Amino acid sequence: MRPSLARLPEETRQRQSRLVAAALRAAYAWSERAGHPEAMKEISRMTGVVMEALGPGTGPAAPMQLVGFLRRPLGELLCLTEPGGDPDGAADDAISEAVLLSPDGLLADAAYDLACEYARQLAEAFETAEWLPPWTRMRAEQIENQVFAALVESGDQDSYTRARRFLVDYPASDRPELSARLAATGTRCAARYSALPPEQRYPGPDGQWWWPCPACRWPMTVTGDQVRCRYRLHQAFYQAVPGRAAMSPPQLLRTGDRGTRAVPRARPTRDAVCVDPGVWRYIVVPGASEIRIAAALEKAGAEVRLWPGMDAYDLHVRAGTLERRLDVKEYRSARRLIEDLRDSPPRADVLLPATHEHQTDLITAAIPSLPVVTETALRRQVRQAARRNP
Repeated sequence: MRPSLARLPEETRQRQSRLVAAALRAAYAWSERAGHPEAMKEISRMTGVVMEALGPGTGPAAPMQLVGFLRRPLGELLCLTEPGGDPDGAADDAISEAVLLSPDGLLADAAYDLACEYARQLAEAFETAEWLPPWTRMRAEQIENQVFAALVESGDQDSYTRARRFLVDYPASDRPELSARLAATGTRCAARYSALPPEQRYPGPDGQWWWPCPACRWPMTVTGDQVRCRYRLHQAFYQAVPGRAAMSPPQLLRTGDRGTRAVPRARPTRDAVCVDPGVWRYIVVPGASEIRIAAALEKAGAEVRLWPGMDAYDLHVRAGTLERRLDVKEYRSARRLIEDLRDSPPRADVLLPATHEHQTDLITAAIPSLPVVTETALRRQVRQAARRNP
């Protein structure tokens, strides 16, 4: 195991967790300060949390000093929790390299990944800022339980699966289309949909437009003529260009990583709605991976059930004599994943998607007793089992 992933003392781990959670809230508050008079008060509060986590005379001592740190790699703050400020052991590279604020003060995409793994209740006194969105202060399972609470209480597995699948398949659309899809599937809508925010709209000669990410279908972020999905592993990076004919919709040209999915087409923002960022990041993004993996395993010859026991685990896979219960884990931080697995052992084997297979050795070295399988290996096992038992 790399030295930077050695197990931290519990006190250090808790201090780092509070520090990251406070940095996330401060970054969001700074990015929204123009529209929220309480934003600077929130940054002051979070400066106090950071000062407590780091100890006297260490790190930022004023709100603007904290904002300066948020424009730099998070590792510069995390290493201060270690004696002597030594970055070794402070955090794994995925977290240390993350920057929460862009140079122009906008919330960086990395914030959504870190919030998914580090958002937490800091103290009762800090939960009065109701204008802060839930994803900045609640863990993924809290938002998930909040969204599906009514369906879980019904005790109906089929209703739960259809409602969860609906959110993943339709995280954004036009209101008439959503209503028609809900009626066709006979399911209840488990989340609230709202109009697209300005950062997901592209101004064209004939109104405004939006594009769904080809992987998760949530509206991509627009910055000038650059269009991208905020979840970088979806490899959705584009440049918007005017349509070929007068008054025609704008088009996208692929940039950055070469993806395999079709380039999405522009859709008018009139009547367009989407789920909020918390539901997208905590439910839609992992759900898109789970559904994609399930489809690939079915194509290889397996029988797959999604979210059995109303999400007791993610996938139940059967192919011939092969049968596996799997929890898909898609963490940016390998350290955070290991800590969460230690704190709450899963009720199934851990499945790492193809994008996260590099974390396998780290997890098995840290928790040797935990069964871990990669998507690549699982596909191979299913094909072999299906050939033996056609």
